[in-house]
Amino acid sequence: METQENQTASACIRKGSRMNFFKQKVKDAGRMIWKYRAGYIMVAPLMFGLILFSFYPFVYGLGLSFFDKTDKLMSFTGFDNFTELMRDALFWKSMATMGKIFFFKVLIGIVAPLIMAELIFGVRSDKMQNVYRILVLFPMIAPGVVGMLIWKQIYAVDGGVFNEILKAVGVIGKDIDWLGDSKYVLFSIIFLGFPWVGGTSVLIYMSGMMAISGEVFEASRLDGCTTLRRIFYIDLPLLRGQIRYFLVFGIIGALQDYSVQVVLTGGGPNQFDTYVPGYYMYKMAFTNNNFGYAAAIGTVIFLLAGVFTVIAYKFTGEKKEDM
Repeated sequence: METQENQTASACIRKGSRMNFFKQKVKDAGRMIWKYRAGYIMVAPLMFGLILFSFYPFVYGLGLSFFDKTDKLMSFTGFDNFTELMRDALFWKSMATMGKIFFFKVLIGIVAPLIMAELIFGVRSDKMQNVYRILVLFPMIAPGVVGMLIWKQIYAVDGGVFNEILKAVGVIGKDIDWLGDSKYVLFSIIFLGFPWVGGTSVLIYMSGMMAISGEVFEASRLDGCTTLRRIFYIDLPLLRGQIRYFLVFGIIGALQDYSVQVVLTGGGPNQFDTYVPGYYMYKMAFTNNNFGYAAAIGTVIFLLAGVFTVIAYKFTGEKKEDM
């Protein structure tokens, strides 16, 4: 009996200690907030906007995926949306289409700006380097939608630049409907934006190269290192952070993007040839008013982005011997 009372007393003491520890932590946090209250007050509007317009829609979307939600009705369905999604042939077709586009888009987003950055970095004249840096920023002036509409004209069947160039060099004999033919539409989407070097990507790579000590390049030159060997054995390992950045954001962007489908193809030709999960989600929400099912698709996209991001960090993270 005495042993049981001792155990009870010890449990109460431990519980009291934990409560006191928690109270002390709360008091310390309160003092810290009060001490730096001016900073917290200034950052509060930003945090309020972040919570309201970023965190809340994200959490609401996750929760909505477990409901059958239309314009006026909302009922809890558990995992029914996900079960139906796994049996949805159109969803899996859109996943396959996204996979084809995904691989090339991510690869192009990493490799093309790197090649351009290496070419500019190899220019001896600092003045010309600055000129090229400015030139690669020019495409950012036009909004993305405007750029896609220009490419729509380039791909036009009658008088499109692409068809006219290919006919002039003898590659094709008649006009091709690049966005309306199932055989060519995925190639046309991947080729969109050629040469894929506009924007800040090139400058981010160049900032990494410029951070490499000049002594490293000088030592490699004295050792007879060729340009290609220098790129593979010096530049690429030291640009791992930039490559990781483009890989992660390229994965997220490729999984989420459906702007080409909205502006250029409408999911066609043949109605569903260019459907991707993001566009399918958009159509289910704003055409079919099935917001719960659309939220389930969005949740799957989010999970895929998370898994691929973890894998990307795993394979591009610093190795122990590099530390």
